[in-house]
Amino acid sequence: MRFSISHTVLGIVSLLIGTFFVMASLESYSEYARVKEYSGFAVGHVEKKHFQRASDGNSLYYLDYWFIITDSNKISSTSSILKQHWDVLQVDDTLEIRYDKSNPNRNIPLAGGSVSLVYAFFVLIFGAVFLVFGIMRLIPVFRKKP
Repeated sequence: MRFSISHTVLGIVSLLIGTFFVMASLESYSEYARVKEYSGFAVGHVEKKHFQRASDGNSLYYLDYWFIITDSNKISSTSSILKQHWDVLQVDDTLEIRYDKSNPNRNIPLAGGSVSLVYAFFVLIFGAVFLVFGIMRLIPVFRKKP
């Protein structure tokens, strides 16, 4: 049996990367499905915009907003949002909020705060490519010579 350390290491690393991306895809899909079940809609009002700069130069953009549900309860919340939407929205602007009717504190602004199904699909495909590549690298390691 021919044993190649480089093929084995490359196969194992590819399997690990593929597994990571497949798990990320499943998590994204479960988040997508959870948000899709939010049946409540309300008009939200932007109270404050802020961001948090990371040490690697990236930033996370947040909106503080409030909305009123049908029984006159005012719900205040903070959510991360895409930079493109953060740039457009200003304090005192309105935006659509989607919330869980059984627990309105679980809510999300519809302005780019949720995960898309397309994102979950492409991450799944990316992970599957790494998994297949890793498996193809490891098959010769376990194949016996006649």
